[in-house]
Amino acid sequence: MWQEIAVGAIVALAGLYALWYWLPAAWRQRLGRVRPELAQAPACGACSTCGGCATPAAPAARPAEAGQTVWMRSKP
Repeated sequence: MWQEIAVGAIVALAGLYALWYWLPAAWRQRLGRVRPELAQAPACGACSTCGGCATPAAPAARPAEAGQTVWMRSKP
């Protein structure tokens, strides 16, 4: 019985998070008046307007990785 209650609580919290994640920004700002932490935008990937998740246009635009290549040989 306690397992069912615990699972129900976890599913309810996950559902609330999903609703908040896809909540329009105007509604999220209204929630920010009640609790400032609720007004923060979700993690990267929720929108495509900032371009922060976009890949560089050319591979040469990426910074060179530091370090050495490690070669591994498989066993026969």
